[in-house]
Amino acid sequence: MKFTQPFEITKWDQSTYDDADALELGRATVGKNFADGELVGTSSAELLMVGTSAGPAAYTAVERFTGKLAGREGSFVMVHGASAAETSSLGRIVAAVGDLTGLTGTVVYEHDDKGPRLTVDYELPSA
Repeated sequence: MKFTQPFEITKWDQSTYDDADALELGRATVGKNFADGELVGTSSAELLMVGTSAGPAAYTAVERFTGKLAGREGSFVMVHGASAAETSSLGRIVAAVGDLTGLTGTVVYEHDDKGPRLTVDYELPSA
C-alpha cells in the first residue's frame, strides 16, 4: 500500500561536534507529528549532518515512528538520508514492533513549496 501525507516538525535541537577545515559536522534531534492520514502519531529522529561554507551538503537519519499505521498500533524505525543535490530523501523501514511487527517498505521525505511530506510504500502482514 502506498500513501503520501504531510507532517509537522515539532522539535529541532541542533549542535556542532566538529567544524575544522570549513566543514561542519553536526547532529540534530528532530520531533515530528503525523495526523489526519494513514499515520497518526509522533516520531523522533537523530540526524547526522555535514555542511560547507556553501550550505548543507548531506544528512543521514535513524527515525522511530510511534502510533498507528492503517489503524494498527506499534512502532517502526526508518533509516533515510540525502545529499544537497537531491530533491528527496530516500529510506527504508528496518524494524517494527507491536501490531506493526513484520512491516516492510520504503519511505521518501520531501520538503518544498508544498510543505513537508512523507510517502510510504509498505506491506503489512495480516493481523
